[in-house]
Amino acid sequence: MTPSRPYPWAALVGALGEARFEEIRTSLAGRSRDAADRDAFVLDAAVGRVLRELVPDDAPADAVTSYAGLLHALYLHWAGGRVVRTIDARRLRGLLEAPAAPAEPMPGTTYLQLPERLVWAAPASGAPHEPVDGLFVTASPRAVLVLAVLGFRPEREGFTTIEASSPLPAPAAPARDDATAPFSTQLPGGERMGFLSVASEAELVALALLALPESAG
Repeated sequence: MTPSRPYPWAALVGALGEARFEEIRTSLAGRSRDAADRDAFVLDAAVGRVLRELVPDDAPADAVTSYAGLLHALYLHWAGGRVVRTIDARRLRGLLEAPAAPAEPMPGTTYLQLPERLVWAAPASGAPHEPVDGLFVTASPRAVLVLAVLGFRPEREGFTTIEASSPLPAPAAPARDDATAPFSTQLPGGERMGFLSVASEAELVALALLALPESAG
């Protein structure tokens, strides 16, 4: 992979090293566990050892869940050949200004890197909006799981993640309660800057499924 800009998760993957992912793969196979099954993945002993290294001792329960989700996405991405795709800003804006019904993705895990500082989201209700670097999109024949990576910048240690899932076929992004169009900006002055926003889990899934078929490797 030759990134146009650094991948937020690259340093973490490098720090873990190939041996840790191989250890997880061997452990999952030895217990006949499906790596795509989040519950089975988290219960694996090798996964538990890595999580104990990653999660601070005083981390709240929701942080543990976030670390588990990130490790799961990183492992599936690694095991699937580290597929990365990109989409340019003009194409993405066109897709989201008049969104069609989401397409069904090919099975597997892909990291879709979005145009820099174009799409924004709040990691929790009332929290400041952060730019979305990209999305881990994991698809099976029946469902899709999306993990978004937010708020990455070189001077910051770490980043934020949010997740959404949907059975397939996924519905189109629904109308918002405030009557604004899906993906329209929620940032003050964001329209002038050309920003887009993801305001719900349904929009996050729709973003992934609309953009992925139009992306390039």
